Amino acid sequence: MKAIIQSALNQAKLTDIQMPTFSPISLEIETKYAPLLRYDLLKLNGTITTTSPQIMGYGGTGAVTRVGSLRSNSLLHQKVLVLNPWGTFQEKIISNIPPLVIPIPDNVALKEATALVGGADLALTLFKIIKQKDKQVLIYGANSVTGLVLMQLLTRHTDINFIPHVRAISKTYLNERMDEYNIEIAPNIRTNSRLIIDLAGPAINEKLFKHFAHGDEIITVVQKNTPGMQFISRPALPKDYQFLMNEIQEKRLFIPINRTFSYQDFQSAIIFQQNNPSRGRNLISFID
Repeated sequence: MKAIIQSALNQAKLTDIQMPTFSPISLEIETKYAPLLRYDLLKLNGTITTTSPQIMGYGGTGAVTRVGSLRSNSLLHQKVLVLNPWGTFQEKIISNIPPLVIPIPDNVALKEATALVGGADLALTLFKIIKQKDKQVLIYGANSVTGLVLMQLLTRHTDINFIPHVRAISKTYLNERMDEYNIEIAPNIRTNSRLIIDLAGPAINEKLFKHFAHGDEIITVVQKNTPGMQFISRPALPKDYQFLMNEIQEKRLFIPINRTFSYQDFQSAIIFQQNNPSRGRNLISFID
């Protein structure tokens, strides 16, 4: 079976591996797509400490091809979203944690479900936090998958005022997606009590420190241990993915997807993601 392995710092390769042991609680999933995440690249370049060798990837989608004796036969042939801490960049995934295999509704495409991992799920976490606060929201890095999903959730389910911020290179893209997704900015502008959402990272720290000096609350999803900022990292639950897929079914949520690369061309996917601004989730395809 083919898998993409991080073999060392800044080194990944496509190689043959043995199938993991299949147990009575296992499901075998034939992988169709996996998202290429910023998290994968941070592990690859050493920003996040990891062990090598290891299979890359955390999320994926596919079809159940084998069911253990202690699992429901109704899962056989179902399309599913799977989260696997031991890697998903492989032709087949053996999952032994029942809650981490989530059926995909018929009206949700595999690519859409794949792209929920590492962006839309994080947006839902931020959405829950924002709803508890009575503040105007400024979103830096709003052109990201997380930013675009967060703004859709705020538009559909609240009347909270938010203002997106992006680099000049991303303004046209942002405006196009906001029009396409019917993202609306509420008119009741307030300037004295603001919540800053940092999706961009250290490149905007000068602006973030000015917000801190002004007394604004800052939440970041990309910077740990930075004075004046609250770092948020919380795992999404199966019910969170079910909620997001229902939003897709009801045409209330649209997931930006950029390019799809064959697993055999994964090096090009990594280089592309490292050198281009966010224009939607990039996917790795295991469909021959």
